[in-house]
Amino acid sequence: MIKHIWFDFSDTLASINKEPHNRLRYESYSKVVNKEVTSELMAEYEKLYEKNQRSNSAVFRSLGMASGFWSGIIYSLNPKTFYSLTDEKIPEVLNEMRNIIPISIFSNLDQDKALPALGIDIKWFTYILTASMVKNPKPALDGFYKMIELSNLPPEEILYVGDHLGKDILPARSLGIKTGFIFGTEKEADYSFVDFKDILRFVESNEKPN
Repeated sequence: MIKHIWFDFSDTLASINKEPHNRLRYESYSKVVNKEVTSELMAEYEKLYEKNQRSNSAVFRSLGMASGFWSGIIYSLNPKTFYSLTDEKIPEVLNEMRNIIPISIFSNLDQDKALPALGIDIKWFTYILTASMVKNPKPALDGFYKMIELSNLPPEEILYVGDHLGKDILPARSLGIKTGFIFGTEKEADYSFVDFKDILRFVESNEKPN
């Protein structure tokens, strides 16, 4: 039985507004490597992005920056510039879900500003774990080990919900954490949820005695 659910943030709870987000990625990278933003530099960054399982935080960590470097850049700006809810029902569903089971967030980004801007109360979450709290960001296992420690549960009683195979599903599964893939199907995940309310239906069925 699942006793604690952890959520990814980017493209799970909120989608990225690509144009301003990409501009910020390339400009930040250009400053770190001391090169001008050109088409070649953008292609260079995208190769690193794919190599690091599509994690911006992991890209900058691989360049010697602190784990929370990218999160700090995003945190300093208006989150409404970059994010919108992936499903308009998410605040309602999370509010209902947290009355049934503990819910938490593990994301490479800090959430103190982003969640309230999206209509999500940070008090609904038992824990909010970010890259700045661990040595290495996802897809490294540091944060997933911390999830298990904070939950104080066997890994198989924890469900981690995310949208990315390499960054979310595979690292969690490697530690025995149950995994849920959101907004589609993924054969490597333990569960697949087509829409966000499917997670609530799963939680409600999980609570019912056999």
